[in-house]
Amino acid sequence: MAAVPPSPGSAWPVMAYVPVDELGGRPHVIVDGAPRPGTVLTLSHWPGTPTPEGLWSDVSAGIVRHALAGTRLSAVEAVSIDHVDADGVLSLALLCVEGLAAAHGPLLEDAATVGDFGVVHDRAAARVAFAVNALATADPTGRPRGAAVTDALDVLPRIAADPAAYEALWGPEDRAYEAGLDALRRGTVHIEEDPGHDLAVVHVVDDAGGGAAVRWGDAPVHRAVVHTATDCLRVVTMAGGRYELRYRYESWVRLASRRPRPRVDLSAAADELTAAERAGVRWVFDGAGAITGALHLVGEAPSTLAPERFEEVVRRHLEVLDVGAPAWDPYAAVVGGA
Repeated sequence: MAAVPPSPGSAWPVMAYVPVDELGGRPHVIVDGAPRPGTVLTLSHWPGTPTPEGLWSDVSAGIVRHALAGTRLSAVEAVSIDHVDADGVLSLALLCVEGLAAAHGPLLEDAATVGDFGVVHDRAAARVAFAVNALATADPTGRPRGAAVTDALDVLPRIAADPAAYEALWGPEDRAYEAGLDALRRGTVHIEEDPGHDLAVVHVVDDAGGGAAVRWGDAPVHRAVVHTATDCLRVVTMAGGRYELRYRYESWVRLASRRPRPRVDLSAAADELTAAERAGVRWVFDGAGAITGALHLVGEAPSTLAPERFEEVVRRHLEVLDVGAPAWDPYAAVVGGA
């Protein structure tokens, strides 16, 4: 069985979500992930996946919308995801919830862009993404992943129809995002860009003057604040004595709108920084193939180096490595079956 050209007036049937560990090899569509036994069609921006090139989009939710508009499947009713995040859940919902794609497709694709890339074009879409993030993480009881996804599919149509009504879900993250925007306006967070190396340097001054209100997750300022303000996909963040260079997710997946500058291997930069440190402070590079791989400190101790030294080492290594072969290529040959 395979995807075939659409017949005039054809439309996809509403598909049934089946948790990935319950597929048992039955024919299915996989979204926002890699194929497995029984996969008939892969709708994913992940590198190496056999998504038809005519369906490519920056986020998997966009790929699903393209498929709904121009692909017909033969005798496949099941769809699954192998992880829980905003793009995956939203992609799944577009296939599983009747009428959702027609009523809210653009909003949900925009929300998937916020969820995966931290790029905000519309605040309502951001709040949908933040709500899905909350649903994906608010599971202290250890329920099976499938139960969390089913709960999200149940409430998502109501969130899409009226995001403002679900502040209890999106409020905490939205407030951190707003605090970061305010810090950027006040200049306690400021960004310098080096487009030649696809590099943005983010300075967080005195924890942005907002303390915990500005932080989100492991970032000193909500990453959507930074990612919306710059197109650079290599982001250096300097906050007190904590520095890092992190590759944004856009350079790990297979984008359709542009070809990012390839990732390079910064292991030698980590070695040089470690050799220059005092008091046993150590640096590590996660690897070019890590999803949002970073050059970062190990442990909680701050760097003993001046921020200018860190930035000089990073720029010098990029200057050399950027003229060589890439260390990660999401556009390499497709792996796995369709």
